Amino acid sequence: MARLLMGVPFIIWGTMKLRGGEAKLVPVLAGLGLPDAKALAYLVGFCELVGGLGIVLGYPLHTFSVLLGLWCIVTGYVGHRNDVNALLSHICMAGGFFALAVAGAGAIALFGGEPTGVLADVQ
Repeated sequence: MARLLMGVPFIIWGTMKLRGGEAKLVPVLAGLGLPDAKALAYLVGFCELVGGLGIVLGYPLHTFSVLLGLWCIVTGYVGHRNDVNALLSHICMAGGFFALAVAGAGAIALFGGEPTGVLADVQ
């Protein structure tokens, strides 16, 4: 249940950005002085979609949980440091992802949540 509650919003956010929702993100990224804001907005959407799918499927859970936890901290600071409520919500999501990394994938996960091959080396 925790994987669904944490992964599905990232799948939705990623899908929205990839289907044209990046239009709202581009001015924000451009305002931060980042290069090629439109390409970066699509990259953000792709990362959110793939990360959310990895969390929901539970594979490789540890890797995706840590990466999305760090993602939440960085995006919270970069994009929301002037909005305390949004920043704190990102910090809370990061804590949830780190807790999920420690707790593991549970009984219902793709390949038991343990990566093999190249992905096993990433952990």
